[in-house]
Amino acid sequence: MKNLPIPVIIACAIISSCGQPEPNHTSQNAVPPTEDTLAQMPGGGPRQQTSTNEQLFRTALSSFRTAATGGDYATLEKMIRFPLQTAPKWTGDNISTSHSDSAAGQVSQMQFARFRDQIFSPDVKAGLEKEKQEEVREIPAGAENDYYRHLFPGIDSAAPLYEVYHPYADKTRNAENWFAFIFGKVGTTYKVTGFHSKWPVK
Repeated sequence: MKNLPIPVIIACAIISSCGQPEPNHTSQNAVPPTEDTLAQMPGGGPRQQTSTNEQLFRTALSSFRTAATGGDYATLEKMIRFPLQTAPKWTGDNISTSHSDSAAGQVSQMQFARFRDQIFSPDVKAGLEKEKQEEVREIPAGAENDYYRHLFPGIDSAAPLYEVYHPYADKTRNAENWFAFIFGKVGTTYKVTGFHSKWPVK
């Protein structure tokens, strides 16, 4: 083989190296996968799921909303745990006088037909239908609040309560008002165990 001059050898080496692809380096600025992306990957990070109790409550609330806005009192009666507490919600400031009011505020199943229109007033039905400004609050099992503690007897004390709260403008009284339904777990479903608003039902 004929020896090539050194300058030719160097030129060939340069041309050969230029024809080779560069190594594939991972960019240091690559964006990491998001939480949603991870959740979609097999074995990806766990995503927070709705609890079984909350699922049961949401199902009950949907059926309750339909029955209430439609005036289906026969169905509503089945969705209420009697006696239904309807006294205005008391706090620690008036707890000494609240217990007699709480007893007087209980509506039995036999009394429901008498007081159902006060509970499910047009304003209450409208609020449930529109869901405007609706707030759902979870009351943990074992809550120390005296009002909620009085709602636990007769229901599953190990499951949380759920309060559906609605503020609204009371056009009849020309004042700000609110109403709230409290759901408690009875067996394998949630039922209404309390109702309160600014004004007493009884």
